[in-house]
Amino acid sequence: MPIIEHWCYAVVHKSMQNSKSDKIRDALQAVVGDGQEDLISSILQTLDKQKLFRYHNENTISLLSTPGRVLIALIEDNSITQRALSNYLNISETMIDKTIKSLIDKGLVTKTKVNRKNVYKVSVENVISHPDIQHLLGAINTMKQVDSVGEEELF
Repeated sequence: MPIIEHWCYAVVHKSMQNSKSDKIRDALQAVVGDGQEDLISSILQTLDKQKLFRYHNENTISLLSTPGRVLIALIEDNSITQRALSNYLNISETMIDKTIKSLIDKGLVTKTKVNRKNVYKVSVENVISHPDIQHLLGAINTMKQVDSVGEEELF
């Protein structure tokens, strides 16, 4: 793919991802007026806590894969519906379904029906012993050790 086409694709893809966040922010700004950024951010954070809308800093890079994001959401709310999860993470319901099935297949999550509703249980042991989690915990511990030593002693 030529560089220009790749750049155009990236810009369009990014704008499609951010359009939901931007539209909600614009609608709130139209209601509350200009100069109310703190109030708008507070509303968006509240919507995020209630899993109605995923609010995050648009300038950050996502460090988690789709399975990681789904797993965290299931840890936070084990009875969230796949549709709500899809809306919250801005991922298609089909992708959410496939991801949950793969998490179940790998033994990280179990699914049971309670009154016609899916309830998920995350296997703490399997998650903590997963190689990616072990690697991340090791890296975090390394960063803590480097911070406690101090940069002056490293160089």
